Amino acid sequence: MTVAAATRFLDRYNARDFDGLAACFSPTDFHRIGPYGDHITSAAEYVAFLRDVVPTLGAAYRLVTERVFATDGHAVAEVTEEYEVDGTLRRTPEVIVFDVDADDRITRMHLYVQRVHDLPPAGGRAAMGRRD
Repeated sequence: MTVAAATRFLDRYNARDFDGLAACFSPTDFHRIGPYGDHITSAAEYVAFLRDVVPTLGAAYRLVTERVFATDGHAVAEVTEEYEVDGTLRRTPEVIVFDVDADDRITRMHLYVQRVHDLPPAGGRAAMGRRD
């Protein structure tokens, strides 16, 4: 069932169905840690955040599902965030780790982002492998 919870979240997110998204989360036990170490500690707060932010990201913005896998109570979604910057489509790989309760509702989300458009702050290009 946890694959279904993650897939439902991604489908509702891309449809910009914020009421449907709200139904994906536990109403009493929710905590999201974002890619910048930011915390959102309630489902209502997270849905309000998404209602405010997602519409500002442009028509091309979406999360492309690469794969989703799960174990008891946990799911991992590998996604690619697509968005436009100055008319150019950019793709940023991400992973979302979900914890899911017995009702198949999301209780925890941890977001991890690959920084494919950046160079390492220490060492620059010399501190990384080949980038295709």
